Amino acid sequence: MDLAICAAAAALIDITALIIIFASYSEKHSGKKVWGKITSDMELTDESRIYNLECDEILIGRHASADIRLQDMSVSRYHAMLNVTDGKWMITDIGSKSGIFVNGVPVQHTRLYENDVITLGSKRLIFRKRRKN
Repeated sequence: MDLAICAAAAALIDITALIIIFASYSEKHSGKKVWGKITSDMELTDESRIYNLECDEILIGRHASADIRLQDMSVSRYHAMLNVTDGKWMITDIGSKSGIFVNGVPVQHTRLYENDVITLGSKRLIFRKRRKN
C-alpha cells in the first residue's frame, strides 16, 4: 500500500514538472514574439547609417563601449540610454554635457514616437519604423 502511494506521488510530481516546463516554454515563446514586435519595428538613422534597436537597453555615446557609437566630439562619451519600458521606447540623458533634444525640445527623460528627431550634440538621429527591403 505504501509503495503504491509513493509511486502515485512520484507520477504526480513528474506530471506537474512537465506542465511547468511546457507552460514556461510557451510563455518564453510568446514573450519573444511580443519583444520582436517592439524591437524589430524600430530603428535609429542618421544621414549615413541605420542603427537597429535589438535589445531592451541601448547605450548611445562616443565611447568604444557604447552600443551605438557616434564618433563626434559634440557627443559625450556616455550620452544617452534608450530602453523599453512597458512596451514603449524611452530615452534618458545620462549626464551628457550638451543634453538631449527631441523634436527641438530639451529633455531629460521622455517617451519616443515614430519619426521623432533626436539631437545629441550636433548629431541628428531619426527614430522611425524599420524599412522593409
